[in-house]
Amino acid sequence: MIAEAEQGSLRSGGVVIDIGNSSIKLGLWCDTAITGSVRLPNHDTAGLAEAIALLRGRQPDDAPTDVAIASTQPVVLKRTRSILADGGADALVVGEEIPLPLPVDVEVAEQVGVDRLCSAAAAHHRTGHACVVVDFGSAITVDLIGDDGVFLGGAILPGLAMQRSALHERTAALPLVELSLPQSPVGRSTQEAIRSGIVYGTVGAVRGLVEQFAGRLGTWPQVVATGGDLELLKDECDFCDSWVPDLGLMGVGLAYERWRRGSS
Repeated sequence: MIAEAEQGSLRSGGVVIDIGNSSIKLGLWCDTAITGSVRLPNHDTAGLAEAIALLRGRQPDDAPTDVAIASTQPVVLKRTRSILADGGADALVVGEEIPLPLPVDVEVAEQVGVDRLCSAAAAHHRTGHACVVVDFGSAITVDLIGDDGVFLGGAILPGLAMQRSALHERTAALPLVELSLPQSPVGRSTQEAIRSGIVYGTVGAVRGLVEQFAGRLGTWPQVVATGGDLELLKDECDFCDSWVPDLGLMGVGLAYERWRRGSS
């Protein structure tokens, strides 16, 4: 895991953490970019402590000791707070100590996952205008951000792993397949038919949602994609304009930076 983090030091920057449904991403936020990002499973407590220590060790002596976090998992967040406290760092959570990174125009703003909002803020910061964010994670989210940077809502679909598990667990005969790109959309075996349904069905669903969002906007928006299944699907998603693996971490960094400027 340590080998995944870039070597060297930074002139400035803070540690940012994005706790998702199945994994945790960490990195250093510096000059509106992420460096040294690391991904590890949610259950890897030892790995999390090691990664935090590694990143904090790369900070300059005058860097802030607090760590910015976005989380959708209360149990993992509590564990992370404990690790940080043991190391003498304060945890600042987006949506709690740190304000949300962009305005939200939905029925119940408190129910929108802070991970979606951080990714949305980072995407709008990159594009400067209306855009759609697709996150190919444990759950796939497709979200719309207006020209003015307001989060307008979106759609949520089951992720690839969730789909394959449901097909296996809710049927009597369908196998649990390995996720990979199908050889053809027309599966010539049960396994390939399942892969085709999951991969091309997901691509078609996301494409259709982007088209619906474009109809609402009256123009085709720039589409920014991220998420753990990004590499598997990117070659099939020609409607996506950019692929940003650290988009969520960038959003945490933006929220943290804005909070620091406002509190100084």
